[in-house]
Amino acid sequence: MIYFLTAMYYEAEPIISYYKMKKVMEAKKFQVFKAIDKLLIISGVGSLKASVAVTYILNSFNYKEDDIFINIGICGAVNENLCEGQVIMCNKVLDSYANKALYPDMLLKHPFSEGTLHSFPKAVMEKVEGDIVDLEGAFFFQTAVMFLKPHNIYIIKIVSDFLKPESVNSNNIKSLLKRSMPEVLLWIDSISEEKYDKKNIFTSDEVCILDLLVQNLKLTTSMKIELSKLCKHYKLRNRQLLEKLKSYSEFKCKSKMEGKKIFGQLRQELMEL
Repeated sequence: MIYFLTAMYYEAEPIISYYKMKKVMEAKKFQVFKAIDKLLIISGVGSLKASVAVTYILNSFNYKEDDIFINIGICGAVNENLCEGQVIMCNKVLDSYANKALYPDMLLKHPFSEGTLHSFPKAVMEKVEGDIVDLEGAFFFQTAVMFLKPHNIYIIKIVSDFLKPESVNSNNIKSLLKRSMPEVLLWIDSISEEKYDKKNIFTSDEVCILDLLVQNLKLTTSMKIELSKLCKHYKLRNRQLLEKLKSYSEFKCKSKMEGKKIFGQLRQELMEL
């Protein structure tokens, strides 16, 4: 199982949409959403709420020690070299309340920038260190590590402002996440690839049309592998894969360059939120 924690619904919305999650009506204390092998909880803003939400969802849904837990959300930036919308994988987390540093295990490769997150228990932030700041990350991590293995806990932040929270509103957040989240979601798909590879999820018709696409679009071996991965995750999000591929199977490209262009269009549709 992969668990997600966001502080606000706006941060959760792209994940809910991408994985076609349904609200868990039995969950009364928090908003919880579920897909086949994924669970998301919206904690609300603040350190205490984050810690309670971690404990609540893990104990309510019979977690396993090898499960993955990811905190995703926006953050303020201190480092002027960062830019709005930049995705940061936190390799060091500072807890301002306990005045200590935490070091998440960084065992898996990822395409993001790395940086230090400084978490505060309230919005009044003094003596800020590190690259980015938030109100949940350190407290999420310290609670989650009591249940799960450290290398399965991730904090991913997206820069929304430079310590000017008054400039951030719901529309800004939605626009920001629309640009930045596809890369995050594709990486999340990749880290669960081993589990998905064990399942033969394609029908015979889907296998035939995939083979036809590889031939008609003149795809390279690496493109063929990428297409297979994208299609697996698209189907696992409870979508109609065959209908999506049929229109593209009609293309008969005369060159690899033409096929690469068509494949790029298909890639975008398979990754859509």
